[in-house]
Amino acid sequence: MIFINREKVNGELTGKWSISVWLDGVGRFTLDDETGLWERTIPHHVLEIRNETDWERLDPTMRGLDKNDGWQRVTPNELVEKLIETGVLVCV
Repeated sequence: MIFINREKVNGELTGKWSISVWLDGVGRFTLDDETGLWERTIPHHVLEIRNETDWERLDPTMRGLDKNDGWQRVTPNELVEKLIETGVLVCV
């Protein structure tokens, strides 16, 4: 199960999205790119997406030239925007 909510701090909307995933028998995990993390010695988590349909349609030569194998780094906000753009997620 996926939970997508508008983020709030002290009851006020921040303009960001909060994305969590529920795994049965394991629990709830929040996706976070740790933007603005004050501690620079802790490694940042990276959220990456890839359009599998476009990737499979791409010429094999072009796929071989892509050093990231089609993966793009995004923030949780950018992920939600992509899901809305493609019609996968509808905000009401």
